Amino acid sequence: MRHLKGFTLVELLVVIAIIGVLIALLLPAVQQAREAARRMQCSNNLKQIGIAVHNYHDVYGKFPSAMMLDQARLAVSSCPEGKCGTWTWTAFLLPQVEQDNLYDLLQVGILPGEVSLGDATRLAAAKEGFDGYRCPSASGPDQNTERKVPSGSGDSSADCTGSGCDAIALANYVGANDSNTLDRDNWNGFMAKDTKRRVFTFADMIDGTSNTIAIGERAYKLANRTLRAGTQLVANGDTANHSRQGHSYITAGGRWPINCTNSQDCDRGFSSNHPGGAQFLFVDGSVHFLPETIDHDTDSAVDSVYEYLICKDDGNPIGEY
Repeated sequence: MRHLKGFTLVELLVVIAIIGVLIALLLPAVQQAREAARRMQCSNNLKQIGIAVHNYHDVYGKFPSAMMLDQARLAVSSCPEGKCGTWTWTAFLLPQVEQDNLYDLLQVGILPGEVSLGDATRLAAAKEGFDGYRCPSASGPDQNTERKVPSGSGDSSADCTGSGCDAIALANYVGANDSNTLDRDNWNGFMAKDTKRRVFTFADMIDGTSNTIAIGERAYKLANRTLRAGTQLVANGDTANHSRQGHSYITAGGRWPINCTNSQDCDRGFSSNHPGGAQFLFVDGSVHFLPETIDHDTDSAVDSVYEYLICKDDGNPIGEY
């Protein structure tokens, strides 16, 4: 009688076990390789933003403001949250990142932000945004439902949660505002709003462009904490009567440690979905990964390495980070 050869049950189980071990060994390596590629793309995004910031300075003789308030309206009233939409640094840089068509369509700086978004075509474009303002490693929706902005008539609530507000494109990059909390009047970092026509140039980077953070990352969600990321193009209004709503959409402070998740106010700091830290664009155009363990404290004094890097003119030696 002819006998057919084949695998025994034991041999089959051994093969399956070997395959399982190989998958267990290779899967983390594959995931690490994918994250390395995403982190590299994020770094490239920041480098392109850095080139855009320098080109903006070449054209206008200054760095972009974090947000542009409607100066005529501000002179007679205010720019209240829920009603007023402010143009932001991501909008001002559109021509420098080869997004001239979007810049022209939105009429950046010509129309108030909420008026521009009151048009259906412009609103759709703002919802689409620009991919270069998103980190490939980041989670979160395409439109930032956590930070809505006024469109058309706006809404009566400061948080802009009603029908007159819309979610537009999410951003994972925010400007460095102050070494401590967010500050609308006397910030010591790279950018803030231009209420007093206060703008900075290379000459203002007293500590050196290679020692000063310009822009960093913010995640939408990290661990169990919703950090809300930022918005592209337009932010909510910003007045002294509320908790700097608009500022928190587009800038960050150094009071909160990198990847902070222990407070609801962590959504005003820097964070990322990269393991162990976040990436930062420095004023000289270089990009650095700063670890969560960087020297940091929460008091108002500029007395830690993290704060030294955010403050543009503290005069302290940086050392290793």
